[in-house]
Amino acid sequence: MTEEKAESSALVYVTNQCNSNCIMCPDSVKLRTRPNEVTRENLLEQIGEINPEAEHVDITGGEPTLLKEQLPELIEAVFRQAPDAEVLMLSNGRSFAAGGYTERFSAFAHRRLKIEIPIHGDCAELHDRIAGCPESFVQTRAGIHHLLEAGVEVGIRIVVSRLNYSRLNELIRFISREFPEIKYVNLMGMEVLGNAWKNREQVWIEFDEVKDSLQQAVEQCFACGIIPSLYNYPLCLFDRKYWYCYRNSISDYKIRYFEECEKCTEKSRCGGFFASTYRYTRYKVRVQV
Repeated sequence: MTEEKAESSALVYVTNQCNSNCIMCPDSVKLRTRPNEVTRENLLEQIGEINPEAEHVDITGGEPTLLKEQLPELIEAVFRQAPDAEVLMLSNGRSFAAGGYTERFSAFAHRRLKIEIPIHGDCAELHDRIAGCPESFVQTRAGIHHLLEAGVEVGIRIVVSRLNYSRLNELIRFISREFPEIKYVNLMGMEVLGNAWKNREQVWIEFDEVKDSLQQAVEQCFACGIIPSLYNYPLCLFDRKYWYCYRNSISDYKIRYFEECEKCTEKSRCGGFFASTYRYTRYKVRVQV
């Protein structure tokens, strides 16, 4: 389905299915493996309802590349409908390990298309454990290289969990060495639903415990010439000098604030907490006055 998030943006949800089984995914295995009910005709119809003046269109799933040859057609339809939009697609990148498939996306090399891909660790053992799929590190690595060779802009997402937070600096250095064309890295907090809830004892880490690693990761990005952004965390977690890296990103219907947050002068800048995280965390907010 397609859902307008605001007058200037739209979301295209193309499939619930995914070929990975990430240990911290906010979706459940049941959701990701049930038959996909979204048809090509329905997607094209819904894309036709996007505001032609939209500035941003997000394409997500599940894993969009499971649409195979239909996916480039849908991306082209988005550009026809909203020609000035920046189109962002979220993918695990594994399908792009097939160079022939990636060639289909070279048509978007000079268009406003970005594909954001998660890398979970700086080695196959850690990445594959988190992705829940053997060989996913090798496939994702090859997929990113193929996209970059095709001229497609790629951004990296790192979903931070107890399994990888202590190796963020090593991961960022790996990204810098392996993919020098990468311009930015998004450091993402978890939404504690689905697999993340099921595996919470393995993956959840309290905000205060991860703060230093996140801020060191931001500094490591600077050292590597990479633009860092912080997503899905409360603003007050970070030292003020890192606030300009902060992004207010949680969808409105998922945001929760603590009672103390109402007194904070920076609430309008803060993305708050996922509803699931709000119920689970022991974090004590730091009210700014």
